[in-house]
Amino acid sequence: MKNIFLPLILLFFIQLSYSQSSKIKTTEIKTEIACDHCVKCESCDLNIYTHIKDNTKGVRSVEIDADKNVIVVKYNSKRTSVEEIEKAITMAGFDANEQEPTEEAYNSLDACCKKK
Repeated sequence: MKNIFLPLILLFFIQLSYSQSSKIKTTEIKTEIACDHCVKCESCDLNIYTHIKDNTKGVRSVEIDADKNVIVVKYNSKRTSVEEIEKAITMAGFDANEQEPTEEAYNSLDACCKKK
């Protein structure tokens, strides 16, 4: 009897891990980070990261490349969407692909983080 349960349990965990991995997606969002010191002081990075994490569910990781003006987000597609992630970035005051931030969000940025 034990010989039957062990393969069934193993098969269950393999299926579970496979189904989880198929939900995880990665998106690259174009933005415009104006200041040249955000990586050092982390004002923009922390602002973007916090808005994404606080306003979307299922985000696994956020990587910001200020030099390339790109935000790479790994997320669970069953819990959030690219559109929701873009909205969170615009709420932080930054462009997200074709979406622009609201005036209020943009005005809340530090002066060094605004477009010149």
